[in-house]
Amino acid sequence: MDPWSKCNGAPEVNEIDFDAWCNLAERRPDLYFRERERVIERFIGQYPPAQADRLREFQLQIDHARAEAGNPLRATRMMMTMMEDQLEALHARLLSLQSETENLSRIIRRARDASN
Repeated sequence: MDPWSKCNGAPEVNEIDFDAWCNLAERRPDLYFRERERVIERFIGQYPPAQADRLREFQLQIDHARAEAGNPLRATRMMMTMMEDQLEALHARLLSLQSETENLSRIIRRARDASN
């Protein structure tokens, strides 16, 4: 049974048959991991190459955290920390862009004032 049989393209959360995935993982772990890889790659493959490369790298980090964690709760905590780090990095970039935008606005205003 394909846990994604009712999905067209990348699945939506409400289309995921968690029971089927759980059964597959318990009965055929080898097939579970092959199918998991296939579905993840299908999802990532929908994005432009640059984004897809970043998503593959992020998936590798997630898989590494899951393997290193040893249990689901610790894995979840590690992934939450990873997401928090990503959000903090995005926030820092946003602040930098805002600062540069303000600087450019000042330069443009001065140039306009000088030409008047």
